Amino acid sequence: MSADPVLRPIGARRAYTEVILVYLAFFAVGIVAAALLLGNRTADLRDTGSWGVYMPAAVTIVTQIGLAVAVVLLLGARRGVTPATLGLQVARRADGRLAVSQSIRVMGWCFFAIIVGGIINASLQTGSLPKFQSNAPSLIFAMFDSMQAGVIEELVVLAFLVVTLRQAGRPWWEVTVVALVLRAAYHIYYGPGVVGILVWAALFYWIYLRFRQLWPMMICHALWDAVAFLSRPAPAVAGVGFGLVLLLWVTCLVLWLVARGDRGLQPAYGPALWGGAGGAWPGWQVSGGGGDGPSGSSGSPGSSGSPGGGPPPGWHPDPAGVNRWRWWDGHRWTDHVSTHS
Repeated sequence: MSADPVLRPIGARRAYTEVILVYLAFFAVGIVAAALLLGNRTADLRDTGSWGVYMPAAVTIVTQIGLAVAVVLLLGARRGVTPATLGLQVARRADGRLAVSQSIRVMGWCFFAIIVGGIINASLQTGSLPKFQSNAPSLIFAMFDSMQAGVIEELVVLAFLVVTLRQAGRPWWEVTVVALVLRAAYHIYYGPGVVGILVWAALFYWIYLRFRQLWPMMICHALWDAVAFLSRPAPAVAGVGFGLVLLLWVTCLVLWLVARGDRGLQPAYGPALWGGAGGAWPGWQVSGGGGDGPSGSSGSPGSSGSPGGGPPPGWHPDPAGVNRWRWWDGHRWTDHVSTHS
């Protein structure tokens, strides 16, 4: 599991106030609609398939996506949370290059989570969704709706929630329970099938904590919903989608085997950059202290703490220049980074 970002602590009351209010702002309607669907109280709805109905609704969805991103980023910025902290940055290797392999593997895990949860959901669900006409206006609206689900759900109910509650020092078990309960609340229309949603949410939660990359999760969620909509009028779309997922999994396997073969190799700018025993330590400027973040790192050039007289384990300026700090474990650079100043 990736280390928590280094942020100044906040109170639990503030954390829960922000999480709940942002959640209700974008999902209160969904919870009410889910309850009405579960109670079969939507029989009077009629889908006209009208451009006049669906296109204004699509514009509203785009507005909601922009508003959700703005609210989360602005609230987070007030307490030191950046887009990178939430996982919206493009992942990079220790040498500064794009971590394409890792992003692909994240997407492979995401589709695994969605498919496992979907199978469980399909086998247990008792609720029924309203029928929509499969015409151009409804399908265009469905694509925007899929985008909304991918972006807003993962941003609000996963990244923002986890980062905010952990900044308040809440224990992992509590954060996990809150994340799963809030995710399930607007999916109760599936009846017992909500168990599949919980499995999906739990796996997504683990993937996020493991890689701290949010944008691949957003893309996978949006694509899954889009394929689900498109496969109603054209079942062949589901077959094509599954074939692409299989190809993705094969690619992930190959990338994993390559990474396993490279395991143990030192980065090009590893201990040699520090100058070795008795040498200079270019760029190493850490503050004294004793905390567990960048400002609490301690040590001095040449202090013992790793083989060969290298720097002690701790947060040090990122040699790649990509992030402000990178964690040195005493032997090599890790993937744990921080933009905290």
